[in-house]
Amino acid sequence: FQQKSAMSHQTGIRASAELLESFNCAKTTDTIRLIKVTIEDESLVASQMCDVQGDYKSDFSFLASTLKDKEPCYVFFRLDSKNASGYDFVFVAWSPDFSHVKSKMLYAATKATVKTAFGKQYIKAELYGTVLPDVTFEAYEKHLASEAAPPPLTMEELEKEEIRHAETHADISIASRQQIATGVAFPTEQNAIDALNALKSGKITYVQLSLDLENELVTLARKDNLGIDDVAAAIPDDHARYHVFNYKHSHEGDNIESIVFVYSCPGYHCSVKERMMYSSCKAPLIDVVENQASVPIAKKLEISEAAEFTQEWLYDTLHPAKVVFKQDFKRPQRPGKGGRRLIRGKK
Repeated sequence: FQQKSAMSHQTGIRASAELLESFNCAKTTDTIRLIKVTIEDESLVASQMCDVQGDYKSDFSFLASTLKDKEPCYVFFRLDSKNASGYDFVFVAWSPDFSHVKSKMLYAATKATVKTAFGKQYIKAELYGTVLPDVTFEAYEKHLASEAAPPPLTMEELEKEEIRHAETHADISIASRQQIATGVAFPTEQNAIDALNALKSGKITYVQLSLDLENELVTLARKDNLGIDDVAAAIPDDHARYHVFNYKHSHEGDNIESIVFVYSCPGYHCSVKERMMYSSCKAPLIDVVENQASVPIAKKLEISEAAEFTQEWLYDTLHPAKVVFKQDFKRPQRPGKGGRRLIRGKK
């Protein structure tokens, strides 16, 4: 049990005196390009050393020549740059796919030991390789680019970043639109106003409005006499839209006409800018529909896909089921009047 526990934490393998001397020589002189370190007889030893031939880019090919297909090892490759302590080094942990599992575990457990013996302050980068393409100069450059890249963002963080960028670079023109507290008000084209008036007078039942983002206008996309199923088919699945629909139906024996305003936005199928602008223009457009066109809106709704726009959903939204009050069950009182009384027995 003690042997297994020691293996899982530390192998007990230490650097030999010769290896420590080679480390010091590599860190203090300009002649050594790389040191290959292996485990032999439960000791870390320098099994191979290569001298400097050119700059570190041309000498990087030496690294692959020191590696074997079935033997794990460590390699300290010296760069031409320096830090406050001395030359910078790349630490390579080589663990080929075809090596024995026991060897892989041994080298993995000893990695921290060899890095400490060398001096972690000298290690600028680390590479882990199982095949030769993992330890080429191109792989080293990709590693540096990955380290320098910003951290990955979640979808929510990426969307917020794009919205922030769009807001920062927005081209706001007094003549084209008005910034108000509840959103951005684009001018509405006259043919769209005429279509809303036609819907109000009963000539048509459906008006679809869209945003011309380039010219900053609310435009008429479609007007027609449609039933609820036809409206669902008219809702795009790749762009946001506004819909004004006169829903003719019966409720509790009465024939009713309810005009609803529906904002449809198909999630990530349209751009962040489009979603942001449609969301910002919604409230000002509702104000135009209700006040300028005098269309009475019974309900303002939002959907993310056309499949949501159904007869049952719209009816239940306009006429939610009434909750009948249900009285809680009360336990009946025991026979007799008043509370319980204690009766003393006769002495």
